[in-house]
Amino acid sequence: MTDGEIAFIHEEESFRHKHALKIYEQALRSEGAQTVVIDLANATVATTSAFARLVLLRRELRRNGRDLVVAGLRDQPAYLFEINRLEAVLPRAA
Repeated sequence: MTDGEIAFIHEEESFRHKHALKIYEQALRSEGAQTVVIDLANATVATTSAFARLVLLRRELRRNGRDLVVAGLRDQPAYLFEINRLEAVLPRAA
């Protein structure tokens, strides 16, 4: 983590729309962070609607001069990310 970043670490094994919505609301309220990092290392299952909410979040953040990256993808969430070609709209953390 660098200065200007804020991380949201998802603790549960499943990453669903309700989780992404909570992150969405918190990230928009966060101030001072140029980059929002969503850490999904604990998630072994995800839904497309959760990723869709992150796409909307990134769009909103970019309107305000900020950005979002996803970190820790593995298992089914990584597969879902890949087959839906989300790397074009949701960059992965380095």
